[in-house]
Amino acid sequence: MLKRSIDFAIASVGLILLLPLFVLVAILIKLDTAGPVFYRQQRVGFGGRAFGIFKFRTMVPGADKMGSRLTVKHDPRVTRIGQILRWFKIDELPQLINVLIGDMSLIGPRPEDPHFVAFYTPEQRRVLSVRPGIVGPSQILGRDELESYPEGLKDTEAYYIQHILPDKLARDLAYVNSRSFAGDMLLLGRGLWATLRGAIKAKFLWRRRHRIALFGLDGLVVMTACYLAFMIRLEFRFPAEPEFLVLPLLITLVVRSVSLMYFGAYQGVLAYFGLWDLIALTKAVSVSAVLSGGLTYFAGLQSFPRSVFVIDWAMSLFMLAGLRYGLRAQVRQGWRRSGQRRQKAIVVGAGSGGEQIARTLLEDPLCPYRPVGFIDETPERWGALIHGVRVLGGAAELPLAITANGVQTVFVCMSDLSDHGAREVLEVCEQAGVEYRVVPTLSDLLSADAFEVSRQDGHRQATVAVRH
Repeated sequence: MLKRSIDFAIASVGLILLLPLFVLVAILIKLDTAGPVFYRQQRVGFGGRAFGIFKFRTMVPGADKMGSRLTVKHDPRVTRIGQILRWFKIDELPQLINVLIGDMSLIGPRPEDPHFVAFYTPEQRRVLSVRPGIVGPSQILGRDELESYPEGLKDTEAYYIQHILPDKLARDLAYVNSRSFAGDMLLLGRGLWATLRGAIKAKFLWRRRHRIALFGLDGLVVMTACYLAFMIRLEFRFPAEPEFLVLPLLITLVVRSVSLMYFGAYQGVLAYFGLWDLIALTKAVSVSAVLSGGLTYFAGLQSFPRSVFVIDWAMSLFMLAGLRYGLRAQVRQGWRRSGQRRQKAIVVGAGSGGEQIARTLLEDPLCPYRPVGFIDETPERWGALIHGVRVLGGAAELPLAITANGVQTVFVCMSDLSDHGAREVLEVCEQAGVEYRVVPTLSDLLSADAFEVSRQDGHRQATVAVRH
């Protein structure tokens, strides 16, 4: 009775205090993906009675019908905001509702899915003689359950039943046999500490050390941009009250950091930072600028100039993008130094196909070719620049272009040339004695009728003409 009274009191106070967090999480979930805020799944509780457990939804709608009942390693069903909620165990907080209505307790064995309860032995079913809890022995000793699964495991549920469930039930039975009020309080304290400590995993941090370093650099950039925007707005006159700047600076730092994480600014690979990453960065900076301006206003700083956030938006976007482009160049330069020297090449065809080929050659830091010019049969394109590479002329200029630039390879995009133009180009390459490659474009590869497919040893192989 005492335990139930404590559960009810703590759950009531907790739900009231956590209401602002619940509202914020609900908004983030709705913005992230379509679907309900809460997820209710059947669990087996006290005396074997089934009940619906409350959680914040961390997966795409209908995830339980897409595969395993269990979350697997690198589960693609988990949403972006769901990853963060799971990491800090925030998705478990709605279970205070279950505690309030009596389905669960604060402390006790974690409730199990009815499917797995069916595998319990009579002895193991004794764990159902107590109310399940939000915090249990397995949350402390078996917190990193996902790390127990081997990589590439296909039947997660079978592995769980055979290898993980017996250990969990052994811990839960030990709790049932020795439970006490003092022990519950100790378990609650250990559970809170395990949650805080579990959010910082050495192995996880080491694998993502470059992203963490980028996060730190971004923090410095955000603070610098905000400070400079403020000083530019005040014509470099520092305010008499420094706190007038400190609060907006902190709000901007926190909101922008969260926005950058939400929009995936740390999920990309720096070596391939490009247009779509820049768009995500623009979204993060824009949303955080609006939110920072609103929060600063509601924080009581109505006199704070809103134009600071406009200046800060421009400076932050420029500096954050510049940082990533600089790091990208550094990484690619390191790759090039460790690789072979790039050969000069000409791309024949300056249409969409040739543009795709040239962009691939330019953006792949490990590519052994460097385009130095285009050849195209459309006079209007002659002299133009495509990705910084000049269109040198038509087929008549190809021999001079090869000789003057020391070209060793010619890439011929047939989709950008007429039949006559293609024959002329191939004849010039034959006479000049240079290697030429007739290559398909991406659109060609995606079209079933655009290229010949041959079967050799049971595998499909695209036929690409190569002439040495």
